[in-house]
Amino acid sequence: MIELDIYRDEPTGLPQETSGATVVEGDLDTALDHFFEAKNAAMGPLLNIPGLAMLYAENATIDCKYPDPHDKSVMLHRKVEGLAEIQRFFEEQAEMIRYIVHIEKERSVSGRTAVWKGKMAGIDGPTREAIRYDATFELEFDEDDHVLRHCSRITVEERS
Repeated sequence: MIELDIYRDEPTGLPQETSGATVVEGDLDTALDHFFEAKNAAMGPLLNIPGLAMLYAENATIDCKYPDPHDKSVMLHRKVEGLAEIQRFFEEQAEMIRYIVHIEKERSVSGRTAVWKGKMAGIDGPTREAIRYDATFELEFDEDDHVLRHCSRITVEERS
């Protein structure tokens, strides 16, 4: 069995009903840290889909390109709008995202928009094989620390 030693640090906890620090001018790095810490915690073995959804604003949009879970050579494109659709999207992806952690390589912040580049590593739910993806996220935050717009491109790095 593969160990889940991909978790470089223990997550700080799951998102709460009242979100973390409010985003203020110059504090988007804190919001980005909170987003990925909460996302990593929620995407652990005890998958917390409502916790993931709470990271997004009511009127948020996710526009995501990612590998087909059944054929990693095929890229899928999915756009969802609104909190209810976002929660359904995560529910549909539950087995794929349950054991994923995000590992940052670089970031840039401008205004309320952040670009995050890094790796997504974990265990493929259905096959139980180790997986690693290259990932780029462009995130726009509102003044309450929620994501308004989430564009991501995820590609297969390697499969061992």
